[in-house]
Amino acid sequence: MGTLIKKVVTRPLPAGAKIVTRRGKQIAQWTDRRGKKRSAEVTTGKDGKPRIKTEAGKWIAKYRDGEGFVQEVTTGCSDKQAAMAVLHELTTRAEHVKSKILSPDQDRIADHAGTPIGEHIDAFLEYQRQKGTHPDRVKGYETKLYETAAACKFGTLPELSVDRLERWLSEQRNGVRNMSASLYNSYREAWLAFGNWCIGKRQSRKQTHFNGDKRLIANPFEGMTKLNDKADRRREARALTEAELVKLLEAARSRPLIHARTIYRGPNKGKLLAKVPYDRRRELERLGRERALIYKTLVLTGLRANELRTLTVGDLLFKEVPSIKLKHDNEKNRAGSEIALRLDLAADLRKWTEGRDRSERVFTVPDGILRILNRDLKAAGIEKTVDDRVVHVHALRHSFGTHLSLAGVAPRVAQAAMRHSNISLTMGTYTDAKLLDTATAVEALPSLPIADDDTNTAEEPKSVNAPDADRPGKTGETKAETPPRTVAPLVAPDAVREGPNGPFLSLPDQTADDRIEPIKHKKTPQNTRFSGVLGSGRYRTRICDLHDVKACQTTQKRHFYGVLRRF
Repeated sequence: MGTLIKKVVTRPLPAGAKIVTRRGKQIAQWTDRRGKKRSAEVTTGKDGKPRIKTEAGKWIAKYRDGEGFVQEVTTGCSDKQAAMAVLHELTTRAEHVKSKILSPDQDRIADHAGTPIGEHIDAFLEYQRQKGTHPDRVKGYETKLYETAAACKFGTLPELSVDRLERWLSEQRNGVRNMSASLYNSYREAWLAFGNWCIGKRQSRKQTHFNGDKRLIANPFEGMTKLNDKADRRREARALTEAELVKLLEAARSRPLIHARTIYRGPNKGKLLAKVPYDRRRELERLGRERALIYKTLVLTGLRANELRTLTVGDLLFKEVPSIKLKHDNEKNRAGSEIALRLDLAADLRKWTEGRDRSERVFTVPDGILRILNRDLKAAGIEKTVDDRVVHVHALRHSFGTHLSLAGVAPRVAQAAMRHSNISLTMGTYTDAKLLDTATAVEALPSLPIADDDTNTAEEPKSVNAPDADRPGKTGETKAETPPRTVAPLVAPDAVREGPNGPFLSLPDQTADDRIEPIKHKKTPQNTRFSGVLGSGRYRTRICDLHDVKACQTTQKRHFYGVLRRF
């Protein structure tokens, strides 16, 4: 059995209250908004100010759960009869757990059933932050979960429905929004991760367990259809050619100063006639060099934009082999890597960071870097979209992978440079096949000439099994007379072949004169081949001629060493 209680809470002293003393206690007296006189005992709060003691407005259910622990749960009811009904439900569940009708996990799941979905989402996002999930991913989870919960009317956990979610996503794909398959899968991934968290699944790298707090019995989104995002790619990255990269760096370096010197109104519109102070000119030149160096670093290291944004001066190692020490907190896969630097890039970075503090950021990468890149592309005369392939900030990483392939770098080395766990990602997604020189690759194949029908028609074709002396060499070559061999034959002879006069060794330089004469042996009972039944009644099988085999092997050895002595 349980009981209902109302806890005593303290509240600020009402306005206009008078404090009197009765039986050694201080009592506050005041009139409420309805004109009713009220009184309450006065106590001192933590801040030293007087406060009044009053009962809480909601009833608290106090009972012993199925596992024997005393629980105090708010009923949410100010009416005692309604609170009694809630208490009865809680004690009934406790009895079911004791009698094993319900498991303790199911009992705890029932406690979460009435909690608003927003509180569960907030707890899930907090778990992701504590686990070390990248802030961008956590932000994506937050946006997608709250948007979908409102659109699908998910108020509590029991209201989660995969049918409602798939119906809403289908409307987004077929409606005005025209959602891509990749974005569809990201919504699916968010709710699948949330559902796994609700069933107590916890994963850290390769370790997984189900010992977390269980809020659902099963993941309602398990098995949700995943679309083929490769067949519906909306923003396929385009790698830049070497000539385009050179133009982009030059445009990024000079555009800030050109923009400041350009006149945009009046008769001199478009001319570089505006006066720029010396200090401002130096500042714009430095800004342009920083942007060019940002692009160059992205292309020659394959760093992601956020990885470059968090790079500090202390992460640059100018050793015999210069490199970047990428901290695990700043890397996408949280592994921590050391990235090799080209010598010219290392020299540029050394000059750029000279005299700066080790904790200072190497570059100031603005949030609007994509908008700046679009303007630099336009200034350089580079098309942003070609054949539905787009140049964006991450496309510079695609350029890094593509130019590794163009340089003939081994695929496994390119995978390590790109820091990919799967080589198919390096060779497929991050290598732009449009820039690969397939024409030169085809020309490297062997030449296979075919004679014309009206040429050498009377000449009889050579047999494939013709002697070496009669076989033609390569096209356009005349086979010279083969000089006598001056090198010993192979150490081990080939198998014995059968000839018209008996077996002979298949040596490269063997002639008909070197053939072995047939070997004759006197027939004995041991080497005579027959089968039948002996006088003793035993069946005698066919016996191989062991003596002939041993004699043949001995003769082969003698002939072989005789051939060696000729050389």
